[in-house]
Amino acid sequence: MVHRILLLLIAGGCPGFVVAQGVPGWPGIPRETLPPILAPWELVPPAGKAARNVAFPAHRVVGNMYYVGTSDLASFLITSPQGHIFINPDYEESVPSIQKSVEQLGFRFQDIKIILLSHAHDDHCGGTARVKELTGAQVMVMDGDADAMEQGLKGNGGFPAVKVSRVLHDKDEVRLGGNVLVARLTAGHTKGCTTWALRVRDGDKNYNVVIVGSVSVNNANVLADSNAVDDYRRSFKVLRELPCDIFLAAHAMFYGLDEKYKKLGKGGSNPFVDPEGYRAHVNMMEKVFYYKLDWAMRQK
Repeated sequence: MVHRILLLLIAGGCPGFVVAQGVPGWPGIPRETLPPILAPWELVPPAGKAARNVAFPAHRVVGNMYYVGTSDLASFLITSPQGHIFINPDYEESVPSIQKSVEQLGFRFQDIKIILLSHAHDDHCGGTARVKELTGAQVMVMDGDADAMEQGLKGNGGFPAVKVSRVLHDKDEVRLGGNVLVARLTAGHTKGCTTWALRVRDGDKNYNVVIVGSVSVNNANVLADSNAVDDYRRSFKVLRELPCDIFLAAHAMFYGLDEKYKKLGKGGSNPFVDPEGYRAHVNMMEKVFYYKLDWAMRQK
């Protein structure tokens, strides 16, 4: 019930959501205290690694694009006769499940030629070194996260270091076998957080696909840094400008995978075609951002 109330609040707008414009030194800072606005998944205790890493049925999303990730950690395979592009190796422990999913779909795991990331957090990049070892694929990472990938991170939440083959920048293209993916820098969640945009043909139709890296604010304290605030604000602007027919994301829960997957094969239109869901997600996450920014500014 609390989730429904929250979503109605977000969908209908929130009183007091007034952003100051043109105030020197206060760009985008709300004038008044905002009511609490959180994403639905922030209202429940976070799932542990094991729960997020449960195997999920591999399936075709659209055209030559497939889901090969786990119950919440989204991984995608874009195929071609010249080899495949793979997005998000997830945890190192996720790799055997991902490999099995790729092979169940009828593709060779060793034909992965390019590894891409949404961002350098262990739940999305932890398996990168292992996938590179198994496939020999190139690793391409957005500037801002490239150093983190090459240095690796020890301890809880850490991941193995991996050599980056190509450092990407905003609007760079990744091409293979007729597939063209555009890397859009949507920093904030990490400095190199990347949203992937591509066009996929399915039958006689072309679809604009957007894979949102993440615009979540895991720790509102980071918003005391004006650079982080600027990153997030630019990222929301980028997301609003992207044309989107098919909405995907780094976490399955962001785009409602469970509900949409259940509709596959039941007739009707492709459930992953969801431009309204994309706009609703961006709107919700921006309001969550401003609520957390408001909180962070009041801590000063």
